[in-house]
Amino acid sequence: MGARGEGRAAGSVWHGMCLAVGAALGCALVRMGVAGGPAPYLYVVGALVGAGAGLLMGCSPGPVIRTLRHGWSEIMAALFEWRSDRRLDWLRRECEEAVESRRDDHDGRCRLATVLWLQGSPDRAEQLLSRVVSSGDGHPAARHNFAVAQAHAGRHGRALEELDRARAETGQSAALYWNTGLSRWALGQYDEAAQAFLNTLELDPGHLPARNALALARARLGKLEEASGDLEQLTARHRREPDTMCNLGIIHQSRGQMGVAEECFTTALRIDPTHAPARYNRGVCAMLSGRYRAAVSDFSTLSEVEPDHAWALIQCAIALYRLGRKERALDRMRQSVRRGPGDFLVRYNSGTLLLREEMIDRAVSELERAYEIDPRRIEVIINLGVAMYLTDHLRRALDHFRAATRMDPRHALARYNSVVTSSMLGQLDEAEAEVEELTGLYPDFADAFNAVGIVRLMQNRLVEAAEQFRRVADMTPRSAVARSNLALTYYLEGDLSAAREQAQLALELDPDLPAARDIAGHVALELNEKEDAVGNFRTLVRLEPTNPDAHANLGLAYYRDDRLSQAIESYKRVLVFSPKSPEGHNDLGLAYAKDKMLVEAAKHLGQVVEWRPDSPVLHSNLGLVYYFKGDTEDAVHEWREVTRLSPRYARMREATRFSAYDDQEMYVRPVDRKTRAAHLPLKIAAFRHSFQLAIDERGHRLAIPWPDIAAVARWKERAASARKAARRP
Repeated sequence: MGARGEGRAAGSVWHGMCLAVGAALGCALVRMGVAGGPAPYLYVVGALVGAGAGLLMGCSPGPVIRTLRHGWSEIMAALFEWRSDRRLDWLRRECEEAVESRRDDHDGRCRLATVLWLQGSPDRAEQLLSRVVSSGDGHPAARHNFAVAQAHAGRHGRALEELDRARAETGQSAALYWNTGLSRWALGQYDEAAQAFLNTLELDPGHLPARNALALARARLGKLEEASGDLEQLTARHRREPDTMCNLGIIHQSRGQMGVAEECFTTALRIDPTHAPARYNRGVCAMLSGRYRAAVSDFSTLSEVEPDHAWALIQCAIALYRLGRKERALDRMRQSVRRGPGDFLVRYNSGTLLLREEMIDRAVSELERAYEIDPRRIEVIINLGVAMYLTDHLRRALDHFRAATRMDPRHALARYNSVVTSSMLGQLDEAEAEVEELTGLYPDFADAFNAVGIVRLMQNRLVEAAEQFRRVADMTPRSAVARSNLALTYYLEGDLSAAREQAQLALELDPDLPAARDIAGHVALELNEKEDAVGNFRTLVRLEPTNPDAHANLGLAYYRDDRLSQAIESYKRVLVFSPKSPEGHNDLGLAYAKDKMLVEAAKHLGQVVEWRPDSPVLHSNLGLVYYFKGDTEDAVHEWREVTRLSPRYARMREATRFSAYDDQEMYVRPVDRKTRAAHLPLKIAAFRHSFQLAIDERGHRLAIPWPDIAAVARWKERAASARKAARRP
């Protein structure tokens, strides 16, 4: 007996009570309204009218009646549970006494195990059944139920072995074939599962779950037309069966018919508003259609009805994230992990959400857990690689991307990420080979051609690199990265005019692109456009506040513009992030010297001379600082060193020694082509939005040949049905 058969007991009792109360009120009204005693037929009429009115009120969707019905369902559920629990307690005591009095009573032990299973103690039940099965002379139902215990624990291979033995011992039965089909399904053996469900239907043609499961198995085998035909026939015969309608929607969705699929899910919800797969799948449909608010509504409603539905919680988190409600999304994500700690979909989506939010350490933990659950999923391997890349573990990242590429050589994300990481590691030959394959597979993949250009740039093949970047710019005119890379290539070729033009185009598209700012600043410095250089490097410092080269170039732009106090502050920042930089100390020392802060200048230039004692330029500048300080003896000592190290340089400096410092070593920090060749970000594999099939994958059927236990099982089903009705929205 299913939850939709006798399981509607609470609703039936409610409607019966409404009929009785309505009939009684109708008779009372007839008696009160007719003087002298009404005729008998008037009582009949009054009772019929009252009963009809009572039934109508009982079925009314109004909030008051709905509240009363929900309350009544709660009462009936409690009553059914109390009755079944009381009866099970009595049966357990009886069975325990029988087993204690007769140690070899394997039939009693099997019966006790079944009672314990119904009471929610599957581990104790399995222990008892194991003893019965190993004895070899137990009840015929023992091996069947032991197989169910194995399947319940996820040991489906062992379950199939026991089911085969049970069939040999007891003969064929619909329940045995049904359980076999479910275990085959769980192992991914859909062809064998379909055959088991067919065998179930041969023995029990009215077995609706088997018809439903057979259609799903055919769908898994790619026989979508046959599967949809089966389900359409089922929905025509059983219009009040939400499972088949829900599964029909999933097949329509797999064909890309999202509107038809959503109608199927909505129809299933009209039949049963508490049907979890239909509500979940309708939410997924809404999300895939970009209607995130509708998706949040469905997932939230489902979470209220079934708080442990981990898939609903994680999909709700994704929808909220898409709506920009990140705090709520993270909260739902945490709830989903608590509800489904061993679920791949939950762990993978949680890791992906954290990765997108750049919570890298937590993302790695979630993705590694997802990989442990299912190491065959290529998406989790790719995202683990991205996480490793973002934490500068480039070699580990490359290992992940190459593993994903081996699993699927045509996977664009895996190949692209592998190319990017190879080039960052300097493995240019490998990167070149991979990127050529990638562009051959996907000639419209603009990011791949950008990667080709970067590989050529690293190989100093600037003309070929520029050709690739121009191609990317033509394919994606709004790509700031393509324009920035083209600007870098022109700059390295020495074409400053073209470099400035492309850098400006990049900054118009993305004013906060560091690479473009850096190139624009370098071009301005070389063209002696001081204000433009200051503006670009000032923005770059804001974007990359810990980059010493950016501070150094900003300091040089200020220095050349005679804004010495600002230059000094910039050079001080260089030494904050790179305290042992000879160039930083030299630049700061010369800025101090030019601003006539000679004590500070001597300190920093003296430090550089200690590090680089063979530089005549440094000795010359330090000597001039000492001279202006009045330390003539020290100044002469430094100039003698200049003459000793380079007489030619000493003669050249004679004419200007007392009028100007030689700032030839205050050079522009060069553009780092490795970091400024802007890759588009690594590709993160997308969230997963798996549909939930309306099939109870853990719905293995126990063999319950004892009438008294079977009666208690029916009471438990009634209680579950009443509890479900009480949760109905």
